[in-house]
Amino acid sequence: MQAVAAASVSGHLRPCSAAPRAAAHVHPFRSCSAWRHGAQAAAPAQRRQWQRVGAAERESATPESLTAVQELDALIDALLAKKGAQELAQAVAENIMSFDQRFWLRLATRSDAAQEEEEKQQLAALAKVVMQLVDSMVKRTNEQLTESTGLLQEILRAAADPQTGEWQLPLSPDKLEAMRGVMAANPGALDEGLLASCYSWMRKASDDKLDGMVALLQKVLQVYACLQLGQPQAGSGGSGSDALLDELLAADEALWGRLIRQRTAEGDVSEPAFMEALQRRMEGVVLGLPSGSYAQRVQAEYLKELEERAKGVFADLAQEG
Repeated sequence: MQAVAAASVSGHLRPCSAAPRAAAHVHPFRSCSAWRHGAQAAAPAQRRQWQRVGAAERESATPESLTAVQELDALIDALLAKKGAQELAQAVAENIMSFDQRFWLRLATRSDAAQEEEEKQQLAALAKVVMQLVDSMVKRTNEQLTESTGLLQEILRAAADPQTGEWQLPLSPDKLEAMRGVMAANPGALDEGLLASCYSWMRKASDDKLDGMVALLQKVLQVYACLQLGQPQAGSGGSGSDALLDELLAADEALWGRLIRQRTAEGDVSEPAFMEALQRRMEGVVLGLPSGSYAQRVQAEYLKELEERAKGVFADLAQEG
């Protein structure tokens, strides 16, 4: 089993009891505060300073720094390619942690280097809109931040060893149930703010190469999806396939293969009927939740994972004859 130490998260992702004031330090949008410095890019003195920094960076360019520039350019190009305000807003939300001083420096450098006036205007317009979106998102998220961060810490704390504050991966069934219990006790707080915090923490942990913490936060999202999707659906028809689907969605993903095999062996389920029931549930998630929301994304990805796993199990059963 892999032990994930609370100390390894360097104060940014500490939900353990050893850090009772961690909420004051956990800020999934902390790096976005740098955008306010980027907002001054239009000031001549700031632009000249950034140009000097950019020139110095080019002179001492390394493969890593060139890769970073390419990633920033790819993000800028992707934002420019968005065809509507909603698409752009979603792209900004999904990349919220990327809008730091390096981003604004690169955007200013590209604007200065642009040969065509139209391109300069496009980049200037993009900077203005992105700054407005980031400002709005940060303000809106900050309103929910304290509550959402506190709940996420509580969920993670429930899965940690009470003595050491560490997590043992994979989590044991009793720890998963403890996480589920915290969520079930706070149904009204399982909102976009909580999911946004979880995704932001995952990105921070990934950037810091804290693979264990990434896996732990992924498990939080899985338990969330399990709770949201695990309630029997009205009008599901009561077939064996619908019953199995409800059973799978109420169970931990580690049990999926065994349950599918068991119900198939009992003759209650066929692959075509199960996939049809699963497709109906997917359509319900896509149509029943706000487009582009974290809730829609998490639940749709969870159902997609179930679909892929089920196909694998049915394929194995077919080969076994």
